[in-house]
Amino acid sequence: MKKGFALIELLVVVAIISILSAVGVVTYNGYVSTSQDKASLSNFNQIVKTMNNELANCRINPSAQAFSNHGCSSNSEPSVAGISNFFKSSNLKNPYDGNKDVVGQNICNKGEVVISASSVSGSYQVQYVSQKKDLKYTKVVESKWSSETTSVMSKEESYKCASQSTLSASASSGPKQTIFNYKPPHSGKGAGIIVDENGNMISGSGSHACNPDCFNGSMPNWYTTDGNGNKIYPGRPGSNYRWVMTEGASASGNIASSCGGGNCRYNFADNTYTVLNSGQTFKAGESVDNRQPINP
Repeated sequence: MKKGFALIELLVVVAIISILSAVGVVTYNGYVSTSQDKASLSNFNQIVKTMNNELANCRINPSAQAFSNHGCSSNSEPSVAGISNFFKSSNLKNPYDGNKDVVGQNICNKGEVVISASSVSGSYQVQYVSQKKDLKYTKVVESKWSSETTSVMSKEESYKCASQSTLSASASSGPKQTIFNYKPPHSGKGAGIIVDENGNMISGSGSHACNPDCFNGSMPNWYTTDGNGNKIYPGRPGSNYRWVMTEGASASGNIASSCGGGNCRYNFADNTYTVLNSGQTFKAGESVDNRQPINP
């Protein structure tokens, strides 16, 4: 007599294997996520340590160079761009994506550390957000050029980056907005930036105070130039660049912007913009006096 497995026995075995596989995948993904988060925090601490060492050497040896490109005898501190480029050419790797830099401009990009000027002249602020823990780490690095001593050198605080579903919720009820069918949040004047189809500011542009004609497409012959000297026509129909409104004017008519120096990214899908050095996202068209971050 030949013996075999009953159908129910096979189904039980398959079910057990499926459960074990699912548990294994979840456990592995959790392990990878934890490892990536720890590696990113390690990068953050390494950057702070290296900056302290480089700047401390300037105090000891005025004839030395900091970050391989800045003379310690200079009357001004090293630029944020120079420090960032120093780390971009280092051996540090972004654990979430090895093709992306560790030092960038948006703390809500996974594994990215942001270096910016501190509120104290001559000092620097280094930040990293653990999206696994919803926690923002901030450390201040002082130099011999610091105008005063910073009272709080290190801080950890709760911080949650806005999810893509939150940002695109308002766009789900209708056709998706793009650079080619952009509509400003209102018909008034405000602070404007020139962006490409992905919402990135063009190089060398900054932000400008604009009347409504900037945003409604009625200035087709106006142009500016990018960092390479190429002419950009943001008001022409079909152009791959566009004037978009970030902040609106206040009740008194005052216009202020957070986007100078390429510090913002625009999201066409829902008329929001993100201030890169803080990672905060705002609805376009609100004045700096009244706006509230979507992801405080």
